[in-house]
Amino acid sequence: MKRTIFIILLTIVFVFGCTKKTLSESAKTIFAINAEEQTVSFKRVSMKEGIALSRNNPDSIIVDVRRPEEYGSGHIPGAVILTMEKINEETAQAVLPDKNQMILIYCRSGNRSKIAAQMLVELGYQNVYEIGGIFDYSGEIEK
Repeated sequence: MKRTIFIILLTIVFVFGCTKKTLSESAKTIFAINAEEQTVSFKRVSMKEGIALSRNNPDSIIVDVRRPEEYGSGHIPGAVILTMEKINEETAQAVLPDKNQMILIYCRSGNRSKIAAQMLVELGYQNVYEIGGIFDYSGEIEK
């Protein structure tokens, strides 16, 4: 009987000891992934700075990530639409074939553009700028 209890206790200690080590290793892996994700990001500049960047870099592209009806009601001249809710590798590649091109992203107020900018970075785009919302834009509007 004592031997059985000893074996059960030894088994429990072994199982929990291994489980704890495995969880600890998993936690380290998750932390490393999160730490790596934190280093991958987009650049944030004001709308005014973004428009200046666009003018000084003729190969840049301005991307409006609002919905089609919002885009249709008025957008920054020359901006292309890539609706935030529909961004994936295929849709991004169709609008933005060059992953090294300067990409300037805006939405209505600046919330969706931050999410969309991070999505594009995660898809491998290297030169992404989030420029806020069209509310901050003071130039002409194209319809």
